[in-house]
Amino acid sequence: MKRVMFFSTLMLAFGFLAACGSPKPRFHQAPLPDPASYRAHFADMDADGDAAVTWQEFSAHFPAAEPKVFAALDQNKDGLVDHDEWHQFEEAHGRRHKE
Repeated sequence: MKRVMFFSTLMLAFGFLAACGSPKPRFHQAPLPDPASYRAHFADMDADGDAAVTWQEFSAHFPAAEPKVFAALDQNKDGLVDHDEWHQFEEAHGRRHKE
C-alpha cells in the first residue's frame, strides 16, 4: 500500500511540474508598449468594414502606434490584422473577447 501511495504521489508531482514547467508562448517576441493602450473593438478599427484592419486604419485609431506594434499583431504577415489575430492579441494580454 505504501508503494502505491508513493508512486501515485510521485506521478502527481511529475504531472504538476510538467503543467507548470511549460511556459505559455509569448504573443510577440519584441518588447512593445503597454498593451493596455491598445484597447478597442475590432469593428471600431475596421473603418471600411472589410473584416481586416490595415496599417492606415490601425494608425488612424491609435495615432501614437508604431509600425512594429502592427507588425506584431499581424501574425500571418499578410499586411492586415484580421479579427482572429486581434483577439489572439487581446487574450494573450488577459483580455477576454465577448461575442
